[in-house]
Amino acid sequence: MLFTIQHRTTYTYSGPARLGPQRLRFHPRCDGAQRVISHGLTVYPQPLGWNQHLDLEGNQVSQVWFAGETDRFEINLQMQVETLRRNAFDFVLTPEALVLPIAHPPDMACVQSYLRRDQPDAAVTAFAAEQSVAAGRDTVRFLQSLCQHMFETFEQVHRLVGAPQTPIETLRTRRGACRDLAVLFVDCCRAEGIAARFASGYQRGNLQSDRRDLHAWPEVYLPGAGWRGFDPTHGDALADTHVTIAAAANARDTMPVSGAFVGSGVSSRLDFSVQIQVAGG
Repeated sequence: MLFTIQHRTTYTYSGPARLGPQRLRFHPRCDGAQRVISHGLTVYPQPLGWNQHLDLEGNQVSQVWFAGETDRFEINLQMQVETLRRNAFDFVLTPEALVLPIAHPPDMACVQSYLRRDQPDAAVTAFAAEQSVAAGRDTVRFLQSLCQHMFETFEQVHRLVGAPQTPIETLRTRRGACRDLAVLFVDCCRAEGIAARFASGYQRGNLQSDRRDLHAWPEVYLPGAGWRGFDPTHGDALADTHVTIAAAANARDTMPVSGAFVGSGVSSRLDFSVQIQVAGG
C-alpha cells in the first residue's frame, strides 16, 4: 500500500514561552516491511540548531533547539511511505520459537529489555498463562488468540492525552485506548517469554473518518521472523496496513514530541490534524 500522510501538530501558549530542546519522532522506520519514498518535516519557529540521529532503539530522532520566545510551536509533516509486507505470516520460526516460553540464549543480551516486566502483577500473569494454555503453548496460536480475545472482550476508548494505563488497570477494567491495549499485550507476551515492544505510527483504518490520529500497537520478536506486529485494537496480525514511526521497550521512548517550555504563568494548548490517503490494497 502507498500511504500519503500529512500531520500538523501545534502547541499554542497563553503568553511568551521559551522552548527547551525538543525531540521529535516523525520519521518512519526503514526495514523489510516498509520504505520511505518522500519525507518532509518543518517546524516553527525557525530552530537555532537541528540534530538528526538514531536513538538506542533504532528510531530516527530530530533534536531541535531555539533562541528567544514564541507564542506557538508548530510541527508539519508530509510523507509518502510504501508498506511492503502482504502476508503477516510469511516466515519460518526457528525450533526454539515454536513453543512457549521461547528460549533466547543467542540473543539474551539484546532482548533483556524486551522481556523485563516493569510492573508485574499476578493477575496479568495468570491471564497470559490462561491464553497460553488454551493455545497449547503454541507461540503463533497464543499471539493470534490473545490479539483476538482482547479485541472481542475489551472495550476500546479514544483518549487523546495521558500516559498508558498500567497493564493491571486495563485488565481489571477491560477497557482502554490503543496504547493501553498495546501495553497490556506487551506485558502478557513478556510473562510468557516472548520479547515484546511498544510501537506507534499510522494505520489505514477508516479512511472516511473525519478525525485521524496516531495509533499504537505491540510488536513481538520471533526468532526466524524478526519483529512482527499485532493489533489488539482491531484483532489482526499486521502486514501492510500500518506505518511504523517508532518502536521501543517502553512506550515513553516512542513519544512523537518530547520537550519542555518555560514561561511565567504560561499554559499550553495542543491541536493536531492528521490526513491519510492510501492507494493499493
